[in-house]
Amino acid sequence: MSKETWSEQDILDGLFETATNLPEEAIFIGRLGLRVTLQGLTSSKVDLIRERCTIRKTTKGQMSEKVDSELFNAALIKEATSKLEVVKKLSDGEKVVPLSGWDDARLVSRLKLSGGEEAVRRLLLAGELDAVGDKVLEISGFGVDIDDVKN
Repeated sequence: MSKETWSEQDILDGLFETATNLPEEAIFIGRLGLRVTLQGLTSSKVDLIRERCTIRKTTKGQMSEKVDSELFNAALIKEATSKLEVVKKLSDGEKVVPLSGWDDARLVSRLKLSGGEEAVRRLLLAGELDAVGDKVLEISGFGVDIDDVKN
């Protein structure tokens, strides 16, 4: 049995490597034949997206804020998508057409959209938008139970 020796620097390098390699998970949206690989987002990215999607109103001197959840989920999905593919199931396997993301010219120009967030909103149904947005947050560590953090 060999004993591994880990220097303090090796341990710190491992920590920093883990912190920069964000978790990924692929999901398949059967209705569209889309395979979407989602990558976790840092808290600062989520905060920036939330800030951009917050609507502020002043009514009778009172400031109110509300997050546009549809826009928030679309922005989360666009930002978290690291790989996007259209998959056609065939009898002898599958045919895959890779896209460069939600901003892919073939999507945006064909549907006459302004960009990737609009493509997300146009292609996904309301429930799909919520479910995929929730998956992005889950991959990003939201909803992690404290017991999971302890272990």
